[in-house]
Amino acid sequence: MKYFIIINLYAGGDNARKVWPDIQKQLTASNVSYKALYTEYPNHAVDLAKQILGKVDASGQKDAVIIAAGGDGTLHETLLGCERYYEAHPNDYQVPIAFLPVGSGNDFARGIKTPLHWEKVLTDILNCTTPTTINVGHYVDLDHHTDGFFTNNFGIGFDATVVHLANHSSLKTNAFFGKFSYMASILNVIINFKGFHAEILPGNMPKVTFNRTFLLTTTDIPYFGGGINIVPTASVLDDHLDLVIVEKPSVWQLILFVSMIFLKRHLRLKFIHHYHEKQLFIKTNGNRLAQIDGEELNQETYNLKLETVKYPFWIR
Repeated sequence: MKYFIIINLYAGGDNARKVWPDIQKQLTASNVSYKALYTEYPNHAVDLAKQILGKVDASGQKDAVIIAAGGDGTLHETLLGCERYYEAHPNDYQVPIAFLPVGSGNDFARGIKTPLHWEKVLTDILNCTTPTTINVGHYVDLDHHTDGFFTNNFGIGFDATVVHLANHSSLKTNAFFGKFSYMASILNVIINFKGFHAEILPGNMPKVTFNRTFLLTTTDIPYFGGGINIVPTASVLDDHLDLVIVEKPSVWQLILFVSMIFLKRHLRLKFIHHYHEKQLFIKTNGNRLAQIDGEELNQETYNLKLETVKYPFWIR
């Protein structure tokens, strides 16, 4: 087996850089054939994934695996690069992706129930013998005629604002305090965030309008925001997406919401709306912050179609 490792040394507040020598030692001790490629700028993993697949196709190699080593953003870019390559080069065989979580959020690792410690994950990757086909999110921007993919979630409003503040927080770059940047940002947004207008067309159901949308996130896994269990039943093995909408809560409703999250019963609350559909249409008004897999998007009005597509992952 030949492993191509796309590593973001800056992931997790430079945590990836610190553990990378130990990762290399384990690879060498396991007598593994691998090639490391280092990201140097935003979206570099997209280009690196395309380069890898071009070389794999040219050589006719059928035993390659691409390992995204970093956080959820590194995995997102790696998947995007693979999807873009196969759009331009249709191929029945797709090189599987593995995820080595050395970032700060690592929600995808939680979502597929793999360990959060890189040593155990790397051992599982090296012992895996066959890929597992999972469902990843796919969205189409109906206004701009563009599209993209996500492994975790696509959020507009609250969670996107949290991501924006967390990514620009001084805590984010600290290996120890980085994991607290989300919590600090959540408190900030809870106090200051204003609700917005959103129209939802879930599958074949009638259009639903929300005028005080607080949180709007479409997810393919149970977690978002660094470990918050927003949809406990969500699964990458299911070809449906889960949409959660929270209307602007009062202080007491917010306390109830947070409390019920820990009990995994928050989706029963009246001001929370949950949809489980193969296809979703979402439209917002005004310019809104949005995020995909923890990566910020432009602040704009969104008119989206969302569904799932399949991709092989190297999961034991």
